[in-house]
Amino acid sequence: MLHLLPVRFFCAALLYMLAGVFAGAADALGAVSLRAVHTHLLAGAFFTLVIMGAMYQLLPTIIGARLHSRRLAELQFVLVNAGFILLFYAFLSNTSALLIAGAVLLVSFIMFAIEIFATALSVPEFYRRSIAIWFFLVAVIYLLAGSAYAIAGIAGVVGFSPMLHAHLLTLGFVAFTNFGGLYELFPMLSLRQLHSRRLAEVHFVLAVLSATGMFLSSGSGMLFIASSALFLAGFYLFAYNLARTYFSKPPGQQVEMDISARFMAYALAFGVAGVTAGFTTALFGFPGSFTHVHLVLAGWVGLTIVGALYHIIPMLTWLEKHSSKVGQPGAPLIQDLYSKPLAKALLILMNLGFAGFAFSSIFEPLALLAPLLAVAFLLFAMEMFIVLRR
Repeated sequence: MLHLLPVRFFCAALLYMLAGVFAGAADALGAVSLRAVHTHLLAGAFFTLVIMGAMYQLLPTIIGARLHSRRLAELQFVLVNAGFILLFYAFLSNTSALLIAGAVLLVSFIMFAIEIFATALSVPEFYRRSIAIWFFLVAVIYLLAGSAYAIAGIAGVVGFSPMLHAHLLTLGFVAFTNFGGLYELFPMLSLRQLHSRRLAEVHFVLAVLSATGMFLSSGSGMLFIASSALFLAGFYLFAYNLARTYFSKPPGQQVEMDISARFMAYALAFGVAGVTAGFTTALFGFPGSFTHVHLVLAGWVGLTIVGALYHIIPMLTWLEKHSSKVGQPGAPLIQDLYSKPLAKALLILMNLGFAGFAFSSIFEPLALLAPLLAVAFLLFAMEMFIVLRR
């Protein structure tokens, strides 16, 4: 399966995820200070490689085109991994290597941007195919901006704000990708039509304007508050659109909703809670940035990624190994490649773990639920690797 380019990205991402979970556990236990490594393993390497693998799979499929250059994408895979490994080395033992690591990552991100934009532009009026493409392309621009800003800050060219850097990459790159992915995958996996493309287009405009305002405000002042309110309004519009999609009557016979869509539905609830917490934090300092960040990044983004991988990895495995056996006795379906009871158990464990961890800053005993996340992600990674071997 590793000859499939998206699978390479997903496998590497799962390894980074496991490393990030263990680094977070070690940091929480006070064994060693690994907060920067933990953050960049999960919000950096894990999120980034999953997103890249998903875009390499989804974009050509959506617009009906071939990837611009497989060779370029394969080289980009090598460079992005080299850059992240060098970044972790710099955090752990040699901070002078940060600039080199950042430069390698930026080159790999530029290659990724060339690949994505060239693929999209190879199809006339590609922007009509799906609203997801709009979000994907803007997300790639934010990826370049956030990494270029980090390098300029490390080099001393500009003053460096960790919050601006984090928001360029998480709010810009990760969130916009998540918007696009949910607009494309959630209706398909829930066997429904998106409620309104027009509302999605309005949300896109609101998201771009609000994100730009937040970046220009440097995280404070009335512009930041106004932009945060605009982003919140856009997110509520996004949630309303998907909720209307979810509760609409699907065409044809009623069937059990795909487990991927269920993960995404719960992810949406975390997203609404997270952006609301972010706005109240900006205004009143409550319930706190820890709660806001973990509701959004862990709950919304994390559950969306798990749901997407529960669809994409089994689908690619089935197409590669079992599609030629359709109609034969014993030929598996896509959902037969993974354990439904385990997937449902992980859905419960992850929801409990994310909610408990996010609100542990308000009620400390809830932190005891955090180990559930480590167990759940370990089981999830094992399940995905098993699926690839079936």
